[in-house]
Amino acid sequence: MKHIRNNHITLINRTKDKAEKIAGKFDLHVKDYADLQAEIRKADILIVATGAQNPTITKELIYNKKELLILDLSIPKNVAENVREMANISLLHLDQLAKMTDETLERRKEFVPQAEAINKECEAEFNSWLETRKFAPTIKALKKKLKAMKDEEIDFQRKKSEDFNDEQARVVGDRIIQKIMKHFANHLRSDSNTTDESIELIQKVFQLEEPAVK
Repeated sequence: MKHIRNNHITLINRTKDKAEKIAGKFDLHVKDYADLQAEIRKADILIVATGAQNPTITKELIYNKKELLILDLSIPKNVAENVREMANISLLHLDQLAKMTDETLERRKEFVPQAEAINKECEAEFNSWLETRKFAPTIKALKKKLKAMKDEEIDFQRKKSEDFNDEQARVVGDRIIQKIMKHFANHLRSDSNTTDESIELIQKVFQLEEPAVK
């Protein structure tokens, strides 16, 4: 309620002092109770919230030439029921507002299964991403190790052969490494149940230092 800030809102109470105390907190205009009919005539929305036992708002107070939305938040109702019969007047009571809220909630419940399915899909994608994060350092370390092995073998073959084609050897070596890396990565992605065991095996076989996952 403290967030109300609108210089087009007018507050009317039978006791003007009470109205002024409330209005001072929310920058509202205050009018005398005697001005009620005139202010309703200017209003687009009328909110009625009183504890009166008899209707405060009757047909006689309402100007019937313009559209007016009336929200009756009073218990008991404080707007005469026959006001509904007037043209251009829309009257909603607290009970109707509560019913509309309930109906909206029921409609939203229909979409719960779809929301749950989306959540599960997002969860699966997130878990997959976590698995990728887990084995990415090992894949990177393996690629580095294979590259070192390739460079070592190329150096060895270069010394043995005078017409050794260094560039072609590097291209062939890189393509082989790429194929090996692809097989390992596909295996780790497709079999998430054994990711930890597979990572440990790769590290052991290729004598990789255990990488830190950041």
